[in-house]
Amino acid sequence: MLLNNLGTSHARRFEYRGETADIEKAIESLLHAVELTPHNHPDKPLCLTNLGNSQLTRFERLGTMDDIDKAIEYYLMAVNLTAHSHPNKPVYLNNLGNSHRIRFSQLGEMSDISKFMEYQSSAVELTTDEHPNKPIYLSNLGASHAERFERLGTIADIDKAIESQLKGVDLTPNGHPNKPIYLNNLGTSYAKRFEHLGDMADINKFIESLLRAIELTPNGHPHKPMYFDNLGNSRRLRYEHHGQTVDIDKAIESQLIAVGLTTNKHPNKPMYLNNLGLSHWRRFERLGELPDIDKAIGFQHSAVELTADGHPNKPGFLSNLGNSHRARFQHLGELYNIDKAIECQVRALQLTPNGHPDRPGRLGDLGNSHMKRYERLEKISDIKEAINNFEQCALSMTGRPVTRFKAARAWISALQLKNKISLLTSPGLLPQHTLMNLIPELVWLGAPVDQRFQTIQDVVGPSFHEAVSAAIRAQELELAVEWMEQGRSIVWSQLRQLRSPVLDLQAAHPLLAQEFQEVQRSIEMSFLRHDITNQANTPVDSLEQQAQAHRRNTQRREDLLTKIRAEPGFESFLRPQKFSALSKACEGCLVVLLTASEGDCDALIISPSGSITHLSFPNVSQDDMSDLLTQWESSRLTRLENRGDESPAAIGNRGEGPAILDVNPMTTLLSDLWEKIVHPIVKKTELWHSAIGRLNRIIWCPSGPLTFLPLHAAGVYHSDTAARTGISDFAVSSYIPSLMALQSKPLQLGRPSILMITQPNTPNQKPLPGTVHEAKKIIQKAALNDMEAYVHHISNTQATVSAVTEELEKHGWVHLACHGTQKFPDPMESSFALHDGSLTLATLTQKSMGHSQFGFLSACQTATGDRALPDEAMHLTSGMLAAGFPSVVGTMWSIGDSIAPEVAEAFYGTLFEEGYKSDWKVKPEPAYALHAALKKLRDETTGDHDLMKWVPFVHFGI
Repeated sequence: MLLNNLGTSHARRFEYRGETADIEKAIESLLHAVELTPHNHPDKPLCLTNLGNSQLTRFERLGTMDDIDKAIEYYLMAVNLTAHSHPNKPVYLNNLGNSHRIRFSQLGEMSDISKFMEYQSSAVELTTDEHPNKPIYLSNLGASHAERFERLGTIADIDKAIESQLKGVDLTPNGHPNKPIYLNNLGTSYAKRFEHLGDMADINKFIESLLRAIELTPNGHPHKPMYFDNLGNSRRLRYEHHGQTVDIDKAIESQLIAVGLTTNKHPNKPMYLNNLGLSHWRRFERLGELPDIDKAIGFQHSAVELTADGHPNKPGFLSNLGNSHRARFQHLGELYNIDKAIECQVRALQLTPNGHPDRPGRLGDLGNSHMKRYERLEKISDIKEAINNFEQCALSMTGRPVTRFKAARAWISALQLKNKISLLTSPGLLPQHTLMNLIPELVWLGAPVDQRFQTIQDVVGPSFHEAVSAAIRAQELELAVEWMEQGRSIVWSQLRQLRSPVLDLQAAHPLLAQEFQEVQRSIEMSFLRHDITNQANTPVDSLEQQAQAHRRNTQRREDLLTKIRAEPGFESFLRPQKFSALSKACEGCLVVLLTASEGDCDALIISPSGSITHLSFPNVSQDDMSDLLTQWESSRLTRLENRGDESPAAIGNRGEGPAILDVNPMTTLLSDLWEKIVHPIVKKTELWHSAIGRLNRIIWCPSGPLTFLPLHAAGVYHSDTAARTGISDFAVSSYIPSLMALQSKPLQLGRPSILMITQPNTPNQKPLPGTVHEAKKIIQKAALNDMEAYVHHISNTQATVSAVTEELEKHGWVHLACHGTQKFPDPMESSFALHDGSLTLATLTQKSMGHSQFGFLSACQTATGDRALPDEAMHLTSGMLAAGFPSVVGTMWSIGDSIAPEVAEAFYGTLFEEGYKSDWKVKPEPAYALHAALKKLRDETTGDHDLMKWVPFVHFGI
C-alpha cells in the first residue's frame, strides 16, 4: 500500500503542477504496487483502479492511445475481481464506463458505446440516492449519453444526459467540492443540445450553470480555469446567435482569466488558448479590427505548438487556426494566410478518422479555404478540391444537419462556377437532391415551432429556389414541382401531415395505425402549443419535461415510420408526394407555380389534365421582383383612410397597419406586373379563349418576393376604358400556399350554417362602425334567399375568445369582421381582436375542424405574410386553411371600413342567390363569388385610389 499511496500522491501533484515527471512516477509506483499485490488480496482492485486512473491522466496529457487501452484493461480487472455486493463495485464500474466513453470519443468505435452505457448505468442502479457517490455516477452517465448523442444524433440521448446531470446537481449540496464540476458538465450538455436545436433557453442555462460553478469554486482550485473557459464558450455561443458585442467581450475576458491561471505545462492550456483564439476570431468577424485576428492566430498557433501530433485535440486546433488565417486573408489579401489556412486544414483532415462527427465540418472548412484561394488565383485545382470537400461533407452520414446543408449549398455554387470555366463532368442533380433531402433534418419536427421558422429564415432561405431552377434547366419539370412543394410552407406541411388520414394503414395494420395516430396527436398538441420552451407562467421543470416529451414523441414517430415503410405496399407512406399524386389535386384547374432564383424567374404551369408547361421570363430575376415589391410597399401612405362622415382620427381601418390611399405609382406597378409576368402566362395558356362566357380559374402558387405581389390584380388600368385589360378579364384568380391545399375536402352541398362575428367597438381598439352595416347587409341578403335562419351572429361583448372558439366548431362557414393584426417576427401570434382578447393563429390551428367549409376574414392583413419568411405563408388566411377550412377569403393588407360591407354584401348576395336557384344542390364557388363581388369596383376604377378598394381582397384554397 505504500507504493500505492506514493503513486497517488504523485498523481495529485501532477493535477496541480502539470509536470509530466509526476505522472510518470505515479504510474511507475502504482505498477509496482499492482505487481506486488496477490491476485486475491482485497486491496488489489483498489491498486488496479489507481493505476488505471494514472494511465487515463497521462492519456489526457499526451493523447497516446496505449494509455487509454491500459486504463480500460486495469479497470476491467478491478471490476472482475470485485463482488457485486461490494460497496466499491459502482466506483469501478463508473471508471470503466468512463474510460470506454473517452476511447469512443477518440476512435468512434461503436463497440465502446454499448460498454460505456452498460457499465455506467450499472453504477447508477447499484447506488442509492443517499450515497455520496450517486451524483458522480449520474454526471458521468450524463456525459456518456452526451457523447453518444454527438455520434448518433439521437435527441433522446442529450435529453437523458441533461436529466441525469440535473439530478446529480440536485443531489449535491452547495458546499460539496464536486458541485461545480457537476454544474460544468450539465452546462456542457445544454450547449450540445443548443447547437443541435438552437433553443436560446439552453444557452442561457449553460451560462447560468457556469456562473454558479465559478461562484462555488475557491480561487486556486485547479478546475477554476476550466469553468472560466467554458463560461467564455457559452457567451461566445450566445453572441453567435444574438450578436450582442457585450457577450463576445465577456467571453474574451473570461477566457483570458482561464489562460492566465494556467501554466504552459498544464494539459488544458492548449484548449484554453484555442478557445480564446476562437473568441477573438468571432469578434474580428463582427468588428473587423486587425488586432483581434492577429491575436486569434497567435493564441491558436500556441495551442497547436503545445499539443503533440497524436493528441485527439490537435485536428480541431489546426482547423481553427486555418479558419483564422483564412479570415485574415479575406481582410488583407495576403497569400501567405490562405496558403497557411489550407496547410493547417489539410493536416487537420488527415488526423481526423472517417466517421468522426467533426470530420464533415473540417471538410467544409477546407472547401471554403480552397474557394477563397480560387477567387484570388483562379486555379482550377482549387475549385476541384473545394467541390470534392463540399461533396464529402454534404454526403456524410455524421455531422450536424446544418453543416451538411451549408456544404450542399456551397457544392452547388462551386459547381455552377466550375461549369462556367470548364467542361468537366457535372454530377447531375446530386447536389440538389442532397440539399432537398436535408431540409426535413434541418427543420426538424421535434424542434420548437419558432426555432423552425428561425432555421428556415437563417439557413434554408431561398436555397430551394436554386434547386428548383436547376431541375427546370435539366428539363426535370416534375421533379421541379416536387421540390417546390417540399421547399415552401414547410411548417404548415408538417402540421397537415400530422393530420393526414391513415385509412389504408388502418385496414392492413390496425394496431400499428392506432399507435401511429396516438403519437401523431401527441406531437400535434405540443406543435400547437406554439413555443414549448417559452410559455408564460409555466415552471421551468415543466417546460423542460414538455420539450423532452415532444422530442421523444417525434423520435417515436420516426421509428414508427421506418417500421410502417418496411411493410409491403407502404414503402412511400407519408414521404414527400410525387408529381403523379400532386397533379391529381390540380385536375380541372390551371395551377401556376412561380419561382425566382438569383438569375432566373420561371413559371411551371400545370394544366387541368395534369401536364406541365414551362415558361421562362428571361428578362426578369429575383432582384427585379424584389425591387417591384419594394416599390409596391413604399407606394402606400401611412395615413388613415376617411370612412364616410367620420373623422380619420375617430375611425380605424381593420388592422394595425396603415390603410391604403391614393398613390400614383400603383397603376404603373400593376402594369409592370402584367407585362412582365401575368400577360405572358395568359398568352402561353391561351386563357383569352375562355374570356367569353364562364371564365376559367387560375390558381396562383407563387414563391419568394412574388408571394407578396397582387398577381390577381395585374393589368393595365388607365382612365381610357378601351385600353384597360387585366387578368380579371380572362380568369378567376385564387391563391394556395402549396399544392397540398388543393387536396382538401370539397365544399359540401346544402345550406351552410354561418357564424358571423362582428366587433364594432373592441376595447382598446379604434371603432369599426362599418362592421354593423356589414352584418345588416349580410343578414338582408340571407333573408332574401331563405338563409336567415342559418346565420348565427355574435357581436360586441358576446364575441369573447372562448365563445368564438367554441362556436367555430359548430358552423361550417365563418365570417369575421373585426380588427386583424399580423405579428412579426412571431407570426403564430397574428390574431383577430375580439372583445376580451386576441384569437391568435396558434389558437386557430389547434382546432382540427373537420366540418369547416369556408371562412371570410373581413379584417386587415389576413393574407399578408412575413417578408422574412416569404415561402412559409405565415398569415391568418393560411392558418384557416391549416385549421381545416378548404376555402378562405382574406386581405393582402389593410382594408377600408366603408368598403368591406360593400364587398361582403355583393359576395354573399352572389353565393346565396346561386344556392337558392339550385336549391343548394350545386357546390358553392367562393372564388367566383368574390370575382363577381369585386367586378363593380373594378369597373368603376378611374385611378389608384379606386384600385385600392378591391385589390386587397383575395381568395385562397379550393
